[in-house]
Amino acid sequence: MSLEVGIKDVALRAGVSPATASNALSGARPVSKETRQRVSAVAEAMKYRPNLVARALRRQETKTIALLVGDISNPYYPAVARAIHDRIGAHGYVSFIGNTDGDPEAEVRVLEEMRARSVDGVIMGTMALSSERIRSVVGPTMPLVLLTGEALESPEHQVRQLRADEVGTDDSIGIREAVAHLRNKGVTDIGYVSGPLGSIPGTDRLQRFRDAMEDAGLRVDDRWIGFASGYTLETGYDAAERLLAPSDRPAAIMCANDLIAIGVLEAARDRGLVVPTDLAVVGFDDIPTAKHVSPRLTTIINPATLVGYACADALMRRIEHPDVPFEHTALPTHLIARGSA
Repeated sequence: MSLEVGIKDVALRAGVSPATASNALSGARPVSKETRQRVSAVAEAMKYRPNLVARALRRQETKTIALLVGDISNPYYPAVARAIHDRIGAHGYVSFIGNTDGDPEAEVRVLEEMRARSVDGVIMGTMALSSERIRSVVGPTMPLVLLTGEALESPEHQVRQLRADEVGTDDSIGIREAVAHLRNKGVTDIGYVSGPLGSIPGTDRLQRFRDAMEDAGLRVDDRWIGFASGYTLETGYDAAERLLAPSDRPAAIMCANDLIAIGVLEAARDRGLVVPTDLAVVGFDDIPTAKHVSPRLTTIINPATLVGYACADALMRRIEHPDVPFEHTALPTHLIARGSA
C-alpha cells in the first residue's frame, strides 16, 4: 500500500464524500456512529495519516510550541521540558527547544526562528530582553508564558508589560526554611551567591534571602554577597573563591541554584575547608546530582515537574482561550536537609 494515501482515497473506499470522511476522522462535525466506525476502519486498513501541514494551513495552527531556556545543560531545564512535552502531547502538540545562554542577541534569533516556524505559543524559561523587545519580535498576539524563578504580581514587575501568563515558585518559603535551619544549628554568619545581577531568578532570590535574614533577626553582610556570572559549577567556584579568600569569611553560603552550590563545595574543598564543619552550603533546585556529591547537598526543592505541567497548562489555556485574564501561578518550595548544612 502506498504511503501517499489521501482523504479522498479513504472516502472512496468507505463510500462517503471526502468531507464526511474528514469529519469522521477529525470530529470537526458530527457523523453517525456507524459512519465514523466504517471510515476509521478503512483509514486504519489503508494506513492513512493526515497531512498535518495542510491541516495547519487550514486551521492557522501548527500544533507546535517553543520553549526557550538559558542553558539546557542545567539539569533543572530537562526536567521542566519533559513535563511540558508530556502535558502538551496530550493536546496533540509538540515542542521546539531553543537555547540562548542568557544572551539577548541569541534570544532574538531564537524568537525570530520560532515565529518563522509559526509556533502557536512560547514558554520563556529565560528572559534577557525587555518586555517591549520580546513583543516586538513575536508580535502582539503570540501566547506567552513566562517561567520565572519566582512568580510575582507586583504592578511594577516587567512581566506586567509583557502581557503573559506567569509560572514560578514561592521561593520565600524554602529560603526562610533554610535560614531557620542554619540558625537552629547556631550558624548566623550567612553569605549568599546569586546568579547574574539583573536576571529574574538572581534578583528575586537574593531579595528573598535578605528578607528571610531580616525576619530571622540576622544581619546581612554585603561583603558576603557574591554574584556568579552564570548558573554553572564553574561560575559558582569563582564566586566562592572571592567570598572565601578573606579571613573573616561567612560560616555558611546559600546559593541561587545547585550548580553554583556544587561549585562552592569544590572551592571550599580546594581551600582545605570541611563541609559542613567549616562551611555550610545550601543549594536551590534539588537537581539529581545534589544527592550524589560529597557531602550530599542540602538544598531547596524546586518542583521542576510541577512547574513544567503548570507552564503547559497555562499555555494551552491561553491558546484555546486568548481573551481570559492573565494568571500568576506560584508553586511552593521546601528545604531538604542533607549533609552539607
